Amino acid sequence: MTRPFVSAKLGRWTLSLAGLAIGFGFLACQTAERPENYILITLDTQRADYISAYEPANATTPNIDLLAREGTLFQNAYSLIPITLPSHASLFFSEPPHVIKNYNNGQVLGTRRALSSFVNLFRKKGFATAAFVSLGVLTSNFGLDQGFEDYEDEFPPDRWYLSAEEVNSRVFSWIEKNGDRPFFAWIHYSDPHDPYAPPDSPLDFRLFLNDRLVSETSLQKYTINEVRLDLRPGMNQLRIEFQNGYDDRPDHFLGRLDRLEFDPAPDRQDYRVDFGHGWYIRQADQIYFFNNNSLIDIQNNAGLKRLKITFRGRPNLTRETVPAYYRREVEYLDGEVGRLWEKLRELRIFDKTAILLVGDHGEGLGEYQTDFGDPHIGHIHYLYDIYLRVPLIIRDPFKTGKGTVRTEYVTLLDVGPTISAMAGIRPLPHSQGRNLLRLKKKDLPALFEETYRPEAYEDRFALLSPPWHLVLTAQKNKYEIYNLEKDPGEKVNLYNGRNWPSELLPLRQKLEDFARDILTGKQDIQIDDKTKEMLRALGYIR
Repeated sequence: MTRPFVSAKLGRWTLSLAGLAIGFGFLACQTAERPENYILITLDTQRADYISAYEPANATTPNIDLLAREGTLFQNAYSLIPITLPSHASLFFSEPPHVIKNYNNGQVLGTRRALSSFVNLFRKKGFATAAFVSLGVLTSNFGLDQGFEDYEDEFPPDRWYLSAEEVNSRVFSWIEKNGDRPFFAWIHYSDPHDPYAPPDSPLDFRLFLNDRLVSETSLQKYTINEVRLDLRPGMNQLRIEFQNGYDDRPDHFLGRLDRLEFDPAPDRQDYRVDFGHGWYIRQADQIYFFNNNSLIDIQNNAGLKRLKITFRGRPNLTRETVPAYYRREVEYLDGEVGRLWEKLRELRIFDKTAILLVGDHGEGLGEYQTDFGDPHIGHIHYLYDIYLRVPLIIRDPFKTGKGTVRTEYVTLLDVGPTISAMAGIRPLPHSQGRNLLRLKKKDLPALFEETYRPEAYEDRFALLSPPWHLVLTAQKNKYEIYNLEKDPGEKVNLYNGRNWPSELLPLRQKLEDFARDILTGKQDIQIDDKTKEMLRALGYIR
């Protein structure tokens, strides 16, 4: 019979060698040097394969790659939903979107305030806590501010996003004031998100009134523009001069305006507006497609002196040009990440700071067609690999094993437990994530994925159980089956509409049960008009 342990008696005390080992192990954990500060960086809309540490061919990102060289890179990290707010909510509460009951952008997480975000753990331990967000869908009124002493979420009046440079300006100011005490900071960059417009984007849109320049802007930046026009009696003419850097074919509409308003509104007795050469107006959604030298005639009958127009639009991008725009944004972002590293070194805290960098979801760059037959640019609607596989890199300056690559399948649910454990903090009791630095090699959970109407075209659910990826469009009862080992691009749907491979029947049942349970308890989504306009400005709704 095997004895459980060997003991030796010393007076009144009995020491177990096993217990002694555990005690020394615990002591080592307690006394091991830990970072003073913790930075969580979330990269909005960042595909893993557009980080050169993952795939060198698509983009060059030396500053993000530095984390991979000095830390641990997770090759198979996944978001559970391709929508910004619910993805971040899952990260902070370490629960899936359907458990949190946060399905879309614009929903307030009020019901979650009863349960804690992991940020509260840092605050209770005496860390200074701050958040810096760069998209309007993450402003504090939606409920992610829990645990943060400072929550920077102010936006300019003409847009609902910030560039990485603008975010860094706020981050640097805060760290300079608070870097002398332990801190936890969440930095949210969203440059790869639509609109693809780095700060150096050219002034591509010029508006002339009667051949006089009255406005010059970058349509790529998708900002709201207001122009006041001094009209003369009789006929006036507006002319658009527009340069689409990736498409100058004369038979193509080069750009579009999804907002065009006249104040005061046209009245045939006072003045009339006629769209002349170079326009196509899609009446169903009031989209104004235009070309270079498109004209608008304004017949001023009443001697109107001043007219205000408000417009917002974007270039029409071809399927071939979108990846180039996206790459420019990623590489610009990487440069600003490098500036963050420089600031931390300047303040002599880079080597005292743990950094966890993760994407919130991926992005389609035209690889798939929409339900309407067009190349799909964006996210939200689909659950294929490019929409959900994200970068996840952890750097702890006091850990050995630099340059480690892990191949286990992990999710954003694991971020909170991991960064808490790095700080020696016990994870939240309701957390469904794992400590990624203590993963077992054979730990391969099935991953459930989800996306929801009304932002998505359809409610969709998926089950990722490598190598199999099953997708269900619930209302249409439509199934897709992909083998990621043989078909990593998920181009060949193996489901023929009739027979299921016997080995996949248990996975199908799990997926159907998952979808049924969620849809049975799903709550309707209500958002106000101001939030709708913000979502429209960011391209989430049309």
